[in-house]
Amino acid sequence: MAHAPRLIRPLIHHFGRLFGLLLCQALMATAAWSQPTGADPILVGQSGGFTGGQADYAKDVKLGIEAAFATANAGGGIGGRPLKLVTADDGGKRDAVLANTRKLVETSGVVALIGYTSGAGTEASLGYINTAKVPLLSPATGNMGIRSSHSPYLFHTRAGYSDEMSKIVGHVASLGYQRIALAYLADVGPANLNSMQAALSAHKLSAAAVVGLDRNAEDFTPQVETLTKANPQLVIFISNAKPIALIVKGMRERGYGGQFATSSFAGSRVVSDLKHHAPGLIMIQVLPQPTREHLGFQREFQAALKRVAPGAAPNYTMLEGYVAGRVLLEGLKRAGPGATPARLASTLDGLRDLDLGGYRVRFAPDDHSGSRFVDLGVVSENGRLRF
Repeated sequence: MAHAPRLIRPLIHHFGRLFGLLLCQALMATAAWSQPTGADPILVGQSGGFTGGQADYAKDVKLGIEAAFATANAGGGIGGRPLKLVTADDGGKRDAVLANTRKLVETSGVVALIGYTSGAGTEASLGYINTAKVPLLSPATGNMGIRSSHSPYLFHTRAGYSDEMSKIVGHVASLGYQRIALAYLADVGPANLNSMQAALSAHKLSAAAVVGLDRNAEDFTPQVETLTKANPQLVIFISNAKPIALIVKGMRERGYGGQFATSSFAGSRVVSDLKHHAPGLIMIQVLPQPTREHLGFQREFQAALKRVAPGAAPNYTMLEGYVAGRVLLEGLKRAGPGATPARLASTLDGLRDLDLGGYRVRFAPDDHSGSRFVDLGVVSENGRLRF
């Protein structure tokens, strides 16, 4: 027993050094967030489908975010630090989104994530995001699977598909429509399709046909044939633009004379993709019109867009990215200098009623839906949306 202290002493020394090393590493990690040097940029990460079937959509979201950041940077950034968007291409592939998320957090060291363009990829990444405790703002999707998860680190700035489907089905049901078909992206969980069917059930209707879609596919012949055979009065899509354009074209060529409606995820460029098939298309929108000027945030968005892309025509997808950027900027301002991801998430949680100049975003500890604004527009003969 007399020798015990002598035997234990090296262990104490070893574990003391190990504890000191771990403590030093923890302090260094904390310092990276709380003690930025000089004008080091504040890094924000985005995984988007910059190639593949939703490339235009992803690029528009990115442009909107960059417009918000450029305006902030022109005014000195946040606490003298500029904002920098770090992007990673996921090609619209679920697993690539998760891989990008890990890289953005662990390698790039971003303080927040923003503007993801794949609902399926966001679903796949939520577990990691919750573990890493890094806030994700404004995935550019109404995906109901991610909303039903009630993640404390996920913040939306637009309405979800449940609100969108309630709006469109309620509208056409009031006009006497009874035969409605559904087309949805099949790489996500069942929540999106459930929201479509629930909207029908609320009006004692059931789907005339249901088809799943691959967002990156080139051939939709089976879906075209199924939908055409069902001959619905209306086909409602929750999809990116590419499948919609190919299916509408295929159905029109087979003599289908009914209507089509798209969720907000189709993006504004679906009109140009459809060409002469676009007139009559019902488009669900979750933001006020981007080309109008009666609201302050619309005018500010247009000025910000001119700063980064003078020749770009404002559209809803760019505006969605811009709103996301504005909300993040407000969160960073309120979080204070050297905000950590955890402090930023806590600060966003406290944004009870943020008025961006005519468009309001509201968060609460048990509700990160942000907004429930939904509007319907119809494409006119000249390719413009009429409300």
